[in-house]
Formats: sequence, C-alpha cells, structure tokens
Amino acid sequence: MEAYRNSSFKKVLHQADLVTPDGKPLVWMLRLLGIYHQNQVPGMEVFLYLCNLAEKTGIPIYFVGSTEDILSKIRQKLDQEYPILKVAGMKSIPLMSIDEIRRTKDRELIEEINESGAGIVFVCLGCPKQEIWMSQYQGLIKGVMIGVGAVFSMYAGITPRAPYLIQHSGLEWLYRLLQEPRRLWHRYSSTIPPFIYLAIRQILTPYKEQSRETSWRLSEENILVDVETLNFSPEKLGAILIRQNIISTKELNQALSQQILSPNLKIGEILVRCNFISLSQLKFYLKNQNIKLGQLLIERKNIKQRSLNNILNLQNNTNNKLGEILIEQKIISKNRLRELLVEQYIRRKGLFLTEDISINYDFSSQSQKSLLEVI
Repeated sequence: MEAYRNSSFKKVLHQADLVTPDGKPLVWMLRLLGIYHQNQVPGMEVFLYLCNLAEKTGIPIYFVGSTEDILSKIRQKLDQEYPILKVAGMKSIPLMSIDEIRRTKDRELIEEINESGAGIVFVCLGCPKQEIWMSQYQGLIKGVMIGVGAVFSMYAGITPRAPYLIQHSGLEWLYRLLQEPRRLWHRYSSTIPPFIYLAIRQILTPYKEQSRETSWRLSEENILVDVETLNFSPEKLGAILIRQNIISTKELNQALSQQILSPNLKIGEILVRCNFISLSQLKFYLKNQNIKLGQLLIERKNIKQRSLNNILNLQNNTNNKLGEILIEQKIISKNRLRELLVEQYIRRKGLFLTEDISINYDFSSQSQKSLLEVI
C-alpha cells in the first residue's frame, strides 16, 4: 500500500533483490491471481531459520536497529538458543525521519559492518524506513540485508507473537493491533480498507484475468497479435527497464554518458555500478530479453531438456523449423505453440508487466505459414 501511494518507495521495492509476502492476506490475493505456489514468509520464521543456518555454516550476523535494551535481550537469548552463532555486532540507530535516512549515510557503520565480516545483516527499523535504509546502503554494505520489521521486539520477548491459529487465519494484524492500538491504529486503518477495495477491483478487472494460469499467461481476449507483424529481435535493455519503471530516462542517459567514457563496459554493468538496478534484476531482464523458444518449452514443462536436445539435433539435419517438428511429433498443439510464441515476443520486448499492450491477435489458418516461418 505504501508503494501504491508513493512512487519513490515503489522504486525501492523494485530495486530489492527479493520481496516476499509477510501477511497471509497477500498470499490469498496472489492465489486468486493465479500464483498458487507462493507461501507466506513471516519475518520471525526467516529470522529463526537464518540464525540456525548461520550457526551451522559459521556465517556471522549483524543486527541493526531497535534499542540498546532490546538488542541486549536478543543477545542473551541468542546465547542460550544458538550458543555458537557468530554475532558480528549490534547497532541501535537513533530515530530518524525518512528524509534524514535519504540524505545521510553512516560511513562509520558501513566500515564497522564490513570489517566485522557479517554475511547477514538483519535490519529492524519498521516499514517503510527499513526498506529505504537498506536501499540507501545497497552496494555499500557487503552483507545481505534483510528487513524483519517487528521481529527484534518479538524475539526479545517485549511484543508477544500471535498464536499459530491466528497467524494462519490471516488475523495476525488484529492481534498486533490489540497489543499496540495507539501505534498501529492509524497505519492499519489507512492500509487495510484501501487494500481490500483495490484487491476486489483487481480481481474483478477483466485484464487481470490474464494471469489466471501463470504470471506470464496472456488471454486471447486481451492480447491480439498478428504473427506477420511480429519482430522477435530483443528490445534494448534500457528501453525495457524504462518500460518496467525500473529506471528513469534521466538515469539511463547518465549511464549512457558513462559508457561513452568507458566503452568497454556494457550498459547493464554501469547501471549496476550506479545502483540504479541490482545484479539480480539485471540477470532477470537479460534472461527475458534473450529468451528462446526451447527455454520456454522447458520452463512451461512442455518438454524435458533431453528431448529438446534430440529435437535440436534432428533440426540440424533437416530444413524444418523447430515449431514444425514440435507439431509433427505431437509434442505440443498449434494453439499451445501460438501461446508460447506470444509469450516469447512479450518477454523479449519487456512488455510483461505493462498494461498498455495493444497488438492485433490473428491466428487464422492463413497465418499458420507465417507462424512457422517466425519459429
């Protein structure tokens, strides 16, 4: 909801390497949109799991945020539950506004965390401050930063966690509200009703039904493609990132200016170095920019790698296109092949998260030859 209202915070979330749903209602909403395999990722469970894993692997952990009293209680409890866990350090950060977080960087803290050898840095400043704080230090702090919300106070025993049944019934927000009504009343009253309204509107909007099967699936009612007009060449990376609202035109121009000074660097490398995008984002968009039909077949479990290799070897000895062989051997139907082609086009052009696609969809019998030629 914060990202919906605030475009700068939306950009912060887009630049994160991983964003997970902490609340059960978010998981329900994702399932209604066709994303069935996303589970709930509570901050406390992430915290406990990583402490256990870090203890076994010897990865040092650093704690940022909360108060000295809470950090002290955390250390005492960690000594009992994870006796050989390497705590690289703990740092309580003074209360700061979002503007102060954006304007300043604590160079001493950066140096302290990096010198400590911390592989994991838990950040507990509350939303949206912790996300903004992590985005400001992204690329400067060597450890993996993870925002865990109210986990510090819960683990320290200051704020009790909701019972299991309440957590899985989607009412943990109500449990927390009853614990801290003064602090949380305004937040929940300004986020939950709008979220319910927007969720219902999104579910009822015909366009959103295109994600019924997968996040890439496109229904013929909304996406119309004339195969003869399709150009399967990859879109330029900068154009894709702008279309996806990952970077601005100004940021792209800055990167292009730097590329003139350093012609040996690729535009993606420069964008990562400038912290305009993360490395994982770059890999994601490069993968989609160059997606091949064979990769899609494997991703969608239409064929296994071994079978694909055999077909590609067969293709080398014939003049037939890959699509022709797939249809002849009855591996996929013509309709399924069309769907995959549309998906390949949209992923290569970086259209998969936009809502302004207005391409003509014509898969009549006259276009079958064009379809196979494109493949």
